[in-house]
Amino acid sequence: MSKKQQTLLITPPLLSKEHPNEMETFTGFECSKCYGNGWIIALGERNETVINTCPICGGSGRLKAVVTTKWIPDKKEE
Repeated sequence: MSKKQQTLLITPPLLSKEHPNEMETFTGFECSKCYGNGWIIALGERNETVINTCPICGGSGRLKAVVTTKWIPDKKEE
């Protein structure tokens, strides 16, 4: 079975003092709570089936990852 995988290659920027933070966004991940449906099934007060909007993805069925890299000096420990 194939698996979708996204890779981020981290390299320091040329002007890291002026731009110490970088942000990358990865989209298109299926929600692991509702499995991409956008809703989950629950039982109501009288054991009836209730369909609720997924609290993780907000009903979209998809998630995105926002990766922030902060560049700081790597000081030698003595």
